[in-house]
Amino acid sequence: MFLDQKLKIIQEDKNRLAICSDLRRHLVHIEIRGIWSRGHRTLSHLASWLPLAGHLIDLLRGRTGNRR
Repeated sequence: MFLDQKLKIIQEDKNRLAICSDLRRHLVHIEIRGIWSRGHRTLSHLASWLPLAGHLIDLLRGRTGNRR
C-alpha cells in the first residue's frame, strides 16, 4: 500500500514536470516567433528606407561636388 502511494506520487510529479516542460517549450517557441517577427519587420522597414537614403547621399555628394 505504502509503495503504491509513493509510486502514484512519483508518477503525478513526473506528469507535472512533463506539463511544465511542454509549457516552457511552447513559451520559448512563442518568444522566438516574436523575435523573428520584430526582426523581419525591422529589416523590412530598413529595406524600404535604403533607396531614400541612397538618393539623399547622392544629392549630398552632388552638392559637395559642385562646391569644389
